[in-house]
Amino acid sequence: MDEFMTLLNEALGKKTFIKCIWSNPRTKDHYQKVILKPILLKNELALQLAKTKDNKEYHENIALDEVPSKLTDLLTGFKQVQLYTTSNDYQCLINKKYKWHIKKQAPSLTAPTSLSHNRQKQYILDTTSSQDFLKALGLMDEKGQIKPSKYDKYKQINRYLEFVSDCTSYLDKEPIRIIDFGCGKSYLTFALYHYLTHILNKKVEVIGLDLKKDVIAFCEDLARKLGYTHLHFQVGDIGTYTTDQPIDMVVSLHACNTATDAALEKAVGWGAKVILAVPCCHHEAYTQINNDTLSPILKHGILKERIAALVTDGLRAQLLESCGYEVSVMEFIDMAHTPKNILIKALLKRNASVSTASYDAYCKIAKMLHLDLTLERSLKSIDKL
Repeated sequence: MDEFMTLLNEALGKKTFIKCIWSNPRTKDHYQKVILKPILLKNELALQLAKTKDNKEYHENIALDEVPSKLTDLLTGFKQVQLYTTSNDYQCLINKKYKWHIKKQAPSLTAPTSLSHNRQKQYILDTTSSQDFLKALGLMDEKGQIKPSKYDKYKQINRYLEFVSDCTSYLDKEPIRIIDFGCGKSYLTFALYHYLTHILNKKVEVIGLDLKKDVIAFCEDLARKLGYTHLHFQVGDIGTYTTDQPIDMVVSLHACNTATDAALEKAVGWGAKVILAVPCCHHEAYTQINNDTLSPILKHGILKERIAALVTDGLRAQLLESCGYEVSVMEFIDMAHTPKNILIKALLKRNASVSTASYDAYCKIAKMLHLDLTLERSLKSIDKL
């Protein structure tokens, strides 16, 4: 801790500090993430803490001399801290005995363009090194500006990378092997590869899988043009895909209906340390869900559809918990930008084992709603339940 505080105070004193992010909390009742950033208050430099809990953000402005007392609890309440300065990045991992391991890396962010109270958001890809990647995907013009028509996609990519950033401590062995099921046009697949290799300097092997041959051909060609030598795309079906390599992370974004369940089953079967899934469509539960007490609500199609979607994702999360994962269900992107806005993040616990209590809770809900869902059957078939 002392070494970290020395680095932070040095960055503040030399005015090289950009921001600091606390993530991977030790307990569920703690803040999920905290960001420390500089601001100007009445023309004087100060700091702002943005604390996220239950998908709500709380702000607290602090003076520079308050840093030691305000940060003590944060330093012990999280397993990971990222310190960004104009000189270097520092990744700090804290084990159960509160022993710190600090890794110094090349700087990935430029200095904030403004220190005003409502300054423009500093995005992960807001760096010079990302320009070739952003231009190749058509998000940035030749002048280095994000195209107005692509700004929502740009925000979505950065939001996605924030989730990935929170998971990097689980991806501790290289090369990191990643499968992206149903990758489509692969904006986020390219972003993931670029972030891990060009910004975090990690060795990775990424495969994007999709059924559309023309899309896969386009993505494979673009990967070669960008020089992304360890990013490959294949035509294939999620359910039949196999590999003899260990898989560290599985991504499934907008896979329709039970295709998401197929991706989750593969991930659990491989023992993937990180799972990020953004489901799309929930037809299976919609055709099954039934409860006499809820019939006055379920008789309305639009309400039944929304309830079925939420129940499906909630039960997916419960099954992943049953298989030994620590699971969070969060807003992926604002509903105004896309209705496909729920992200399921699952991190494999150390010495993970089947949780009988979690599975019993799942069974109770499934029985109450008369649901026989694909994911449960699939996990049983591979002896994970």
